[in-house]
Amino acid sequence: RALDWGAVEYLAKPVRMTALAEKVRASLATDSAAKATATANDTAGTFGDMSVGGGPGMRRIYEMLPRVVASDSTVMILGESGTGKEVIARAVHEHGKRKNGPFVQVNCAALVDSLLEAELFGVVKGAATDVSERPGKFELAHGGTLLLDEIGDMAAATQSKVLRVLQERVLQRVGSNKDISVDVRIVAATHRDLEAMVAQNAFRQDLYYRLNVIRIELPPLRERLGDLELYTNFFLKRLSERTGRKVTNLTADALKVLQSHPWPGNVRELENVLERAMVLSSGSVLDFEDLPPLSASQRSDGGLAYRLPEEGISLEVLEKDLIVQAMDRSGGNKSAAARLLGLTRRTLGYRLEKHGLGNAEDSEKEEP
Repeated sequence: RALDWGAVEYLAKPVRMTALAEKVRASLATDSAAKATATANDTAGTFGDMSVGGGPGMRRIYEMLPRVVASDSTVMILGESGTGKEVIARAVHEHGKRKNGPFVQVNCAALVDSLLEAELFGVVKGAATDVSERPGKFELAHGGTLLLDEIGDMAAATQSKVLRVLQERVLQRVGSNKDISVDVRIVAATHRDLEAMVAQNAFRQDLYYRLNVIRIELPPLRERLGDLELYTNFFLKRLSERTGRKVTNLTADALKVLQSHPWPGNVRELENVLERAMVLSSGSVLDFEDLPPLSASQRSDGGLAYRLPEEGISLEVLEKDLIVQAMDRSGGNKSAAARLLGLTRRTLGYRLEKHGLGNAEDSEKEEP
């Protein structure tokens, strides 16, 4: 009887059941959308204090880092200056087995050969006039991690001594023949092409293979511009905490200006540009007018950003074409277009009028 009455009630209230079905359908749709959003957001993330983008190059690094920090193997980090090699090195240390030990770094390009050896291996008293005994970076990093930054600039004689430490885990201070045991994890970093240097006998092949156990290659910022907004937000948050300036975001026009720059200084340059803009701005949102002028004349490898064709080119035609592109990209905003071209607003107005793209109101007749 109860079953029959339930069936009657079900048939007697189709409107309620239809509404319930719609509610369930809407709930499922919302759940699917949430999962899709989570999947999209999962393409980028952070590893410690490091912002990781969603591009293929950085995504591969992000996926391998947990396995890297779980090991104690030597790591070699390659990438242009300013790509974040030191940040990766610190992340490897701070999340690894040696996180409670020291993190020591030495810039191999900053010291002449004799000083670098003393810096790395230490010296004994009397090794030279007025020299007192002191340990080197290898000893100071005992139980922790030693970052050999710009190792591609290390002299051949020093390379051989570093190789011995890596092979035998012992060193001798300058002026001594006594072996000292050390236990360190080595992270080497360089912006140079070590494989090419090995081929040219400018870098020891055996040392290269000792270092090239786990290889991490950081792409330049110009190859991960899709992640630029992620990095910008990351730096704005960190800079706000550091400077006390509450700048939370930047406008679409400002982002377009940043995305049009080739970033020869890579991530380090981006952070410096944002810090300068934040300090000098007055609002809580950065606009393109708050950004400093960005020069795009050369790439970080020293090559020219634009190669003159063999057959030559008309500067007038090229200039007009670039102005049209800048105006199109900025949505007709002349100030934003001027920044894209590295010009003042007045200079752009003059050139718009010269090419028949503007009128007399766009300039003051004379190019500044």
